[in-house]
Amino acid sequence: MIRTIVGLAIVLVLAAILITVVDDYTVPSALSGVGELYTQTGVEDTGSVNLVTAVVVAYRGLDTLGEVVVLFSASTAVVLILTLIPIGANPTPPSSIVAFTAGILPGAIILFGIYIITHGHLSPGGGFPGGAVVASAFLLVMLGSNTIPDKSKFLSSIESLAGLTFGLLGFWGMFTLGQFLNNLVIPAGSPGRIISAGIIPLISLAIGAKVASELSGIFSSYRKAGGEE
Repeated sequence: MIRTIVGLAIVLVLAAILITVVDDYTVPSALSGVGELYTQTGVEDTGSVNLVTAVVVAYRGLDTLGEVVVLFSASTAVVLILTLIPIGANPTPPSSIVAFTAGILPGAIILFGIYIITHGHLSPGGGFPGGAVVASAFLLVMLGSNTIPDKSKFLSSIESLAGLTFGLLGFWGMFTLGQFLNNLVIPAGSPGRIISAGIIPLISLAIGAKVASELSGIFSSYRKAGGEE
């Protein structure tokens, strides 16, 4: 009872603080500072017409490196926990609908994920969302069967290769142009074309492969923790 009252009091205090902050918050009517700079020079600096990708991959490359490290740490921790402390029950046979869907949709899902990865410099997308879409195809295949082939070594190899590629691309920019993940180590090309934006498409591919392999590895670990037959 005391724990419930204390928890309710904390929630009410946080709600009061949030209401106060929101009441004083105003949405700026125009960009300013670094945001204005990005919109004015982003395409010229990076060759990417998607300024979100330009900021994430080029201007804030070190932040992206940190995100990759966090994702790697989280996935490693989950796999380690599931390896040391198996949980769950034996997998149950999938329904006919799930089994049928798992037999026809994974190819289309993977293709869509690759499109999102490779067009991140042209339209909303990039390595992180595209990699998650590709991993969802692996999850669908896993849900559509009682067992899955042991792909742990294959997934681990892809993850390691993608991480190494990402690091090498980053240091390539540092050693040649003095900036980590500087995408203009190769010509930017014509903005708006599929082959443009320097090495941003290559960076997206590396991130997409790493995200897809790490998430797929987590799904595989959950299945094994549940008692793979």
